[in-house]
Amino acid sequence: MTDMSLTGSVRDGGRSGWRPGWIQTPRQDLAWFVFLPAVAALVAIGCHHWLPYVALASVNLWVTIPHHCATWVRTFGLEEDWHRWRGRLLVGPVLIVVLAFLGHRWAPTTLLLLVTMWDHQHSIMQQHGFTRIYDFKAGTGTPWTGRFDMAINWVLYGNMFLTAPLFVQYWVRELFTWRIAIGVETVQAIQGASWSLTALALTGYGFHLAGCWRRGDGVNPVKLLFLLASYGLWYGTAWHTDSILVFGISHRLMHGLQYMVIVRIYLTKKARDRGVSGGGVGLSLAGRGGLLRFVGVSLLYALVFQLVVGQPQPLETFGFGVVGFDLVYDAIPELGVGQFSQQQAYELFATAMVDAVAMVHYYFDSFIWKVSDHRVQEGLK
Repeated sequence: MTDMSLTGSVRDGGRSGWRPGWIQTPRQDLAWFVFLPAVAALVAIGCHHWLPYVALASVNLWVTIPHHCATWVRTFGLEEDWHRWRGRLLVGPVLIVVLAFLGHRWAPTTLLLLVTMWDHQHSIMQQHGFTRIYDFKAGTGTPWTGRFDMAINWVLYGNMFLTAPLFVQYWVRELFTWRIAIGVETVQAIQGASWSLTALALTGYGFHLAGCWRRGDGVNPVKLLFLLASYGLWYGTAWHTDSILVFGISHRLMHGLQYMVIVRIYLTKKARDRGVSGGGVGLSLAGRGGLLRFVGVSLLYALVFQLVVGQPQPLETFGFGVVGFDLVYDAIPELGVGQFSQQQAYELFATAMVDAVAMVHYYFDSFIWKVSDHRVQEGLK
């Protein structure tokens, strides 16, 4: 989701302080937007302890591919979207698949970092979109609140990427691959500066919220719980696991399920306003019985995807010998960074297989969720 410029439509000027507002109902919001991240983290940790790494690749696929299907349902299955963006929907995927193939062949970790950053930019914009919806529903905040929400999202994610052990090994490896050799002191200096900036950003955000509370603009506590739950999951898994697949499972469970929930809300609102007839296949997945059809289509898509890319197999057959992370990147003994093991290389390639399709999903979402667009707003109110 991209920038939401909506402001509260019902503002209770005489009521200040905490002002709860919900995207759906309190029970549904607590389930999908507050408690889901903790459940996702526990599921990922359980997978890490009880499943072999090859099975983790399959789990990672099954928790993320269905939410890609939700994008295809909205774009190709919603007549309104298909007519508006037909050119982008046809040309964009072709160019992205070519880019993914070239990246997998000659710079796999560079592509992985690029896609990871795009993935989290996409996730950040989704979380930002939810924060704007929360303020809209509660009638809280000021015209500046959206910018503060955006800034704190970027600072918190950037700090995690620069300081969490899971990600440090990847950007340090890539700098050495680009012949940019950095020492331990430089890494520590970068991380110290990142933590300082994060502390300043959190302080500034706190002052802004305090001002909203004091002036009577109101603060939605549900939005803050949502942000706390989201970053609690990201920081917790990035700091306490060395597996990119475990991080991916927890992140994608949260992100994917929340995305499917908002797509369902959008389709249901469109169907209620316009009726399902003539609206495309997407609207047939809304309304009575639509939830089961929606879930069924998503799982069927995941099954087909699994069959197309191949069941998890040993590394030498899973990648058809095209990509070898363990061959492209050398060890960096001076920083205590070893060469990729076969398990790590398999995890990276399995992640890349999912990310190739994910890039098309990110691209589509960059324009179909521009909630400053009044047509999009109609489906989110």
